[in-house]
Amino acid sequence: MNTVKWKEPNNIVAVSKWKITARASLLSAALVLFVTGCTDYKQIKADLLQAVSKQEEVKNYRFAGSIELKADAALLGQANPFAAALFAILKDSKIEYTGITALEPSSQLETSLKVTPTGGTAIDIPILIKDSKLFFHMPALNKEDEYMVLPIQASSSSTEPLKNTGHLTATLNQQLLNGVDPNWLQPTKELITLADGTAANRITLAINSKNEKAFADYWDQSLPGFLELLKTNGLATGASIDSWQATLKQIKFKAPTTLDMLIDNDGYIHEQKWNLIFTAGGSTNENRIVWTQTLSEINKKPAFTKEIPAKQKSLDELLKLTQQAPAVKKTN
Repeated sequence: MNTVKWKEPNNIVAVSKWKITARASLLSAALVLFVTGCTDYKQIKADLLQAVSKQEEVKNYRFAGSIELKADAALLGQANPFAAALFAILKDSKIEYTGITALEPSSQLETSLKVTPTGGTAIDIPILIKDSKLFFHMPALNKEDEYMVLPIQASSSSTEPLKNTGHLTATLNQQLLNGVDPNWLQPTKELITLADGTAANRITLAINSKNEKAFADYWDQSLPGFLELLKTNGLATGASIDSWQATLKQIKFKAPTTLDMLIDNDGYIHEQKWNLIFTAGGSTNENRIVWTQTLSEINKKPAFTKEIPAKQKSLDELLKLTQQAPAVKKTN
């Protein structure tokens, strides 16, 4: 008896191979998603912008931070002797600060600055803003317990100079971030525990070699909006607008610049770290600013400790002291 061997049709073999290939592709895609994660960058950007908008709701808080400067000598350009001397101190230094801000029911700010030039002695500068006046003590200019006092002009929309702080902070950051490419943002996959125990999500705007040119174009396109915000909030008027425009237009951000925003469970930007590398003034020399700031006791009632100084000196008095005394005429 002859045995008949059954032969699988070619079309069935092809379908089987297609199924195996498809399953392998799906498995590979699943593994890639498992390893890299599926990130919705548009949603990440929406979350960031929502946190930025929420900055306007921050009325009372403690703050602490630092600014590290590594600036090229050509950054300042032409300036008066006082500004040049101040820049010489700050251009290679670290500024640390802690303080309290209250915008309601009445606005007030107190802070203590510690300026440490590289290789130099730290300078402590206590500051108080209250009753539309700025009080500060400079060891080189003031006697013990004596403070300089300067009036602060409020914006047209408020009688108190600090009242608009939350709105201004939110709108400036929105102007900076609103048009960024979502793919420039880098979220963390896990919550980060901050120094005070707060859990937060970190979103980073990163400028790297791939998007440096695109960000430069975006920065140029954003400048008119920035200038309009400065104008409408009373921070720049008339000729100063042209000066601001010239200064900002010369800034070119370089890789690796990063802006870290750490957002807590209540949706507030609890901590920020901006690591900025840029050139300016037509120079190719790089400048670097590292700014870190943390907020705590948000919308609670932190207690103020500084009082309005009893001993005060106006800026006009300081300028009179710095003017050269007239020569004494000799008598025969």
